[in-house]
Amino acid sequence: MKLTSMRLRREQRTMERMVVIYCRDHHRSASGVTPSDEMCGDCREFLTYSEKRLAKCPYGPRKPVCAKCPIHCYRHARREQARKIMRYAGPRMMTRHPWLALMHVADKLRPARHPMEIRRKARARKG
Repeated sequence: MKLTSMRLRREQRTMERMVVIYCRDHHRSASGVTPSDEMCGDCREFLTYSEKRLAKCPYGPRKPVCAKCPIHCYRHARREQARKIMRYAGPRMMTRHPWLALMHVADKLRPARHPMEIRRKARARKG
């Protein structure tokens, strides 16, 4: 799936790095992931799912971080999986990928308004 904006590509890259950190520390010995592999099949499947959801986000490049988003586009089980991955990998991102971690923290400062509210305000300005 092709992400059009730099912001969405960066967010996907951040998620990918977090999944790699989580998978290497949790699944390497359990599922036979070798040092040359980056991820096990389950983590690769989750990453593909997250990319599809990111590409369909109604916010587009203006999206808030998922934790602050009023719309939950992940299924419940996938949302829990993302939360588990981010809780583990988030603190480790600062030492392994400091720029992505810093940009993710900056993205948390974005306001999280519902897309319908944004559309209403845009229509009010036009009319």
